[in-house]
Amino acid sequence: MSEQRVLFLQKSLIGTCAFVALILFVSFYMVVSGAVQRGPRLASGDPATPQTAQRSVGHRAALLARVGN
Repeated sequence: MSEQRVLFLQKSLIGTCAFVALILFVSFYMVVSGAVQRGPRLASGDPATPQTAQRSVGHRAALLARVGN
């Protein structure tokens, strides 16, 4: 294989790895950012909280009430 071809392959591999690392970083940032934004709402019981989270809390309270009877 020619030296020029080897250099091209090395640069391609480095570029591909850098691109994959960038995609992973952006994905991680989006997940963490979403969790940080949702955290205070879930803790405070804000009405903007998704209905499924509120239903699950009510369901747990109902289960505990049945156990106490």
